[in-house]
Amino acid sequence: MEDLVRYRAMESLCRQSAVFRPLESWRLLAEAEMWHHKALEEIAIRSIDCNGAAPAAVLAQSAPRQNAREASRLRAG
Repeated sequence: MEDLVRYRAMESLCRQSAVFRPLESWRLLAEAEMWHHKALEEIAIRSIDCNGAAPAAVLAQSAPRQNAREASRLRAG
């Protein structure tokens, strides 16, 4: 649970920093997105541990991104 709290805090900090640093906002928002995904993965892991299955919302959000990552890997490949 500590990891989830830390991920959410880092996401929030990055988003807040992006407001005050417009020249770096693109990088900070990308980092916030990374922390957001780490939090979703942590939620899925916790849910699997407790219930034996990932929540549908987490699966729905992660599937398009995984497909895009796989497609970009194949193109770079």
